[in-house]
Amino acid sequence: MMNALIDARPEWADKDVFESDREKILRYGTSIGLSVEELLRMTEPDTILGLWTAAEAAQAED
Repeated sequence: MMNALIDARPEWADKDVFESDREKILRYGTSIGLSVEELLRMTEPDTILGLWTAAEAAQAED
């Protein structure tokens, strides 16, 4: 899974960058009603990237 994510977002090879974006995904996911447990169980790269994209778009609106 991580290889697919890094292929899509090469900067995620840097652990600090990934952890920062992971926090953003978790905050966004909980804001739309997902539980942390649901978010942590996600393993599908497309779903994770979709959440990151939505989190970025939501942040841009603020």
